[in-house]
Amino acid sequence: MHNVWIQDRLSGFVSGVSCICLGATLVMVWLDPMAWDEGHWVPFGVGILIIEFLALHSSVFITNMITNTDDRAQKLKYGIGFFIFYSLMAFGIAAGIGSFSLVLILGAMMIGRTFAAFAQDSATLAHTNARSALGITLYIVLCGATVFIDIPEMGITNSVLAEVYPNRGGGVWERHPERAIVAAAVYFAVMGLVEIYWSIKREPLKLITSQ
Repeated sequence: MHNVWIQDRLSGFVSGVSCICLGATLVMVWLDPMAWDEGHWVPFGVGILIIEFLALHSSVFITNMITNTDDRAQKLKYGIGFFIFYSLMAFGIAAGIGSFSLVLILGAMMIGRTFAAFAQDSATLAHTNARSALGITLYIVLCGATVFIDIPEMGITNSVLAEVYPNRGGGVWERHPERAIVAAAVYFAVMGLVEIYWSIKREPLKLITSQ
């Protein structure tokens, strides 16, 4: 018997802690943006929230399309196709924001997600779909809230924006990046806590495969 439960639990815990750390970092950027890469985290924080939409979208398609076929050649075609498609979308977003680090971030996520999809079984696929459903719901709620809720500027003042984000457009998140940054902080913190909870509560018998 090969028990993959410990490995799955550990990966979920590490993923959860990483999300919480990112959420905490975004809160600190909101409070004192110039202390983080001379303020470059302000547009970067907005970009992270935008890129997360692609990550959620891609998670559903990549995982299900690759997992639901037994043809390895077809799996490979799906993997390469999705990687190119989402990387091009990320490149366009990064070009608009002026932070090409976002392309590298999404590219790394796509590679990891594609490799993981090749090894998924029905139990882990169900977990991935549940996580994606929760993430999409939370994302929609928080993005909607950024339109109607006035978030305090804190350290992201007009003078700071003139220095670190001078060529931003007229969208809500571009005019008020603090809204996107706080929404991203809440999103990643909640998803991190949920990931840790699921990794602890996951039923081990569902993740045991025989050799």
